[in-house]
Amino acid sequence: MKKQVALALAAAFTLSVAGTALAAPANPFVDVPANHWSYDAVNKLVKAGVVSGYGDGTYKGDRTLTRYEMATVVAKAMANSEKADAETKATIDKLQTEFASELNNLGVRVSNLEKNASSIKFSGDARIRFQENNSLQGNSNNGPDRSRFQERIRVNLAADVADNLKFNGRLRWESQSNETTSTEPRSKTAAVQFDIANFQYTNGGFGLGIGRFEPTIGQGLMLKQDNIDGFTTSYNFDKNVKLTGYLVDVSQAQNNNLWVDGNSATKDAHNAYIADLAVKVSPVVNATASYLGTMSGDNYRYRNWAVGANAKLGLFKVTGEYVKNNYNMDGITSPQRDAWWGKLEYQGTDWKKPGSYGLSVEYYNIGKNAIDGSLTALDYSTFGVGIKGWQYGFEYMLAKNAKLRGFVGDFRPYDKGISNYDFNTAYTLQTEFRF
Repeated sequence: MKKQVALALAAAFTLSVAGTALAAPANPFVDVPANHWSYDAVNKLVKAGVVSGYGDGTYKGDRTLTRYEMATVVAKAMANSEKADAETKATIDKLQTEFASELNNLGVRVSNLEKNASSIKFSGDARIRFQENNSLQGNSNNGPDRSRFQERIRVNLAADVADNLKFNGRLRWESQSNETTSTEPRSKTAAVQFDIANFQYTNGGFGLGIGRFEPTIGQGLMLKQDNIDGFTTSYNFDKNVKLTGYLVDVSQAQNNNLWVDGNSATKDAHNAYIADLAVKVSPVVNATASYLGTMSGDNYRYRNWAVGANAKLGLFKVTGEYVKNNYNMDGITSPQRDAWWGKLEYQGTDWKKPGSYGLSVEYYNIGKNAIDGSLTALDYSTFGVGIKGWQYGFEYMLAKNAKLRGFVGDFRPYDKGISNYDFNTAYTLQTEFRF
């Protein structure tokens, strides 16, 4: 194989010098269409450091590549495949299948098994997590104060149905000890289910999707949630501006109604419409503006708008977002309808680099009627009242594709004059794996 790759690289050099003058009578130098998926795939390999460029350091430039030229790029990627993670290897395999004939002509053999391999690509992750006082209530207010373990395995599926049509899916299995909603300790195991399953169509800057999604709206304070079902459409005005819209059901995906009246045992299903505008202000600054509104249900509604931004400043990253709920129940202005969040991160981990690490500190100020706590990026199970306080975190790469993370949550009620809750400190320690 090494000898074959060396021959391929030699052929690549010859092709880049000779150009179309070497075209055979069968015209092997057929252009790869400018909108072909392989250009994006090769760009991903460049970003991953598997290949470094063609000719002047670019791949597409102002002209299209021939299939032979693209095959030389794939050959280089195959020679450096030991640098690739699972997702990147899947990209190389897909390109290898597409350009199998050209690779064979260059001296790089591709077996019939590889050539006829399934178009579905698999990857996954696993998490084992220990939590103490995730409900935040502890022994106060007669709430349970217990630790629990959670195990989660997810398998991702991706397939190109056609040049402009993709399928994305994810299977998830979870198990949990000491379920916090029970007054007696008990374990809970969820059935294996698709928590993501959607089709995405793209044509130029336009995108259209249907199915089950896992969106992050804005910076994630208002909504960072898997399991929303419906339709999505998007448009890239240019590489710096993208507008996305959703018409979804946010309550039925796990048989778990998320839009509920906090003072009522009734849980109503609600549909929602969402708009999300993302703008790359500069190479290091990104801004977002978002809106979310519920469309049905009599108990608990939202008319949320949010603005946020993040900036990369050397070894630091700063993120912040503000959310306001403009919905008034029965014409009466309810209290605590504002929320804001800020996060400072130092360095950060690289899944390919054992020993890399990151530190973070966050501050949350969330009124009880501002957002639905089930949907926010803040991962605690009880939002019966508004909260404010700090979360401290760290992450460390134990080995390639193995990460250790920990969090400490120190919160208090948003307004003690309204609530009698007394929060205790929460602790989380977890290991994460990619495969």
